[in-house]
Amino acid sequence: MEETIDLKKLIIVLKKHFLPIVMAAVLCGGGCFALAEFVIPKKYESSALLYVENNRKSGDELNINDINAAQKLVNTCQIIFKSNKMLESVIYELDLPYDYDELSDMISVTSVNGTEVMRISASHEDPKMAADIVNVLVIQAQEEFMRVIKSGSIEVVEYAKVTDVPVFPKPLLFGAGGFILGAAAAYIIFLIIELMNVTITGMDDLSKIYGVPVFAEVPDFELTAGKRSSSARPAVRKRFLLDESTPFAVAESYRTARTNLLFSLAVGGKNIIAFTSANPGEGKSTTCANMAVAFSDMGKRVLLIDCDMRRPTVNISFEINGVNGLSSVLGGFCSLDEAVAKNVRGSLDVLPSGPIPPNPTELLGSGMMARLLEKVSAEYDFILLDTPPVNMVTDSQLMNGSIAGHVFVVKENSTEHPDVAEAMDKERLASGKILGFIKCFCTSGGKSSYGKKRYGRYGGRYGGKYGYYQSYGYEYKSGEKSEE
Repeated sequence: MEETIDLKKLIIVLKKHFLPIVMAAVLCGGGCFALAEFVIPKKYESSALLYVENNRKSGDELNINDINAAQKLVNTCQIIFKSNKMLESVIYELDLPYDYDELSDMISVTSVNGTEVMRISASHEDPKMAADIVNVLVIQAQEEFMRVIKSGSIEVVEYAKVTDVPVFPKPLLFGAGGFILGAAAAYIIFLIIELMNVTITGMDDLSKIYGVPVFAEVPDFELTAGKRSSSARPAVRKRFLLDESTPFAVAESYRTARTNLLFSLAVGGKNIIAFTSANPGEGKSTTCANMAVAFSDMGKRVLLIDCDMRRPTVNISFEINGVNGLSSVLGGFCSLDEAVAKNVRGSLDVLPSGPIPPNPTELLGSGMMARLLEKVSAEYDFILLDTPPVNMVTDSQLMNGSIAGHVFVVKENSTEHPDVAEAMDKERLASGKILGFIKCFCTSGGKSSYGKKRYGRYGGRYGGKYGYYQSYGYEYKSGEKSEE
């Protein structure tokens, strides 16, 4: 997936992190102001003005040649006044602890606007010392000038005075510069973080990136409802199912997903939909259950089948206590009617996973599973399958020939783009059809969950990246506990 930057994304990054950027700018600006005001030694500057005149007889009119000669003398004086002899005189007179180079750096000699007027300036941490250096130079200059040049003269226009206003540093200038630099640095850092962040965020256009439609963006249940503080979270998370207390934004997002999914099904003709995700903990089980409720709310006959035989959750979501389930039916231990929980929510029937078998992949890929799907397809208007994550096991891909396609569930600020791309490649290699995305746990307009642990905020009940691997010989890397 190539990353492109456009003006819109730059503006979005600014809006998203506006307050931290402003805070960084204020802190940096305030720090630079305090640094200039209280830490950096202040330097004071004093200046004297001298008039350099070319030698001419009294009463002669001033002409352009005299002016040019005087201006050249100013340039000569700039060299003379910073000569070692002059500097030695100043060091001796004022008993300064500096060498020639250090004192020379404190002194500047310039022409005022290209005229015959010369400005001698000195900067020092002691304002009186700055004035003394300049005045000693002025006194010594007249004698040294006559000794070296032997023509012309220097007249003192203004002696140096002690000033209590420092010329460096300027606290306001430092503060303004720090404010700008702080804002720029913070913005660049956030921009780099956004560009390096491979998780799916609210700014990502999934349909543009993957060429697959997004059916809906489901808001975070807790953020929308304003429920439950972090200190009061239960050890076992209750599934969030649609009911009369569900916030309108959440319920409407599932209805939107249902409508868009119906348009997708109208083309293929099949009524079996598999819900999956790239990795565990991305909300596919909750999304599948709520989509089943949403379809049943239309008055349609709906069957929800828990095909995740390693980590079943549907029975927990709908509080089904029966022993039999899909594994029992496929194993020949009971009939379909004996395993299906009827009318758990209106016209919604549920076929739980049943006892965890030692060979779930073989069962889901068997002819018995294909015949079961064919049978229920004729009896129900819609069949929804809760299947395991694609990047973990191949179970969901074994049923590609019997289903209309897969709905990919992704979790905002958790699911990563490389994982989605990998999962979609696996589905396409298995000749599977990807119907679209449902993005869940969206935080747009609410408190951002950016930076939370990838596999859940409550902590899972299973070890490893997907809890059932060790029991059945799967070797996957260890990760955080999952939430789904």
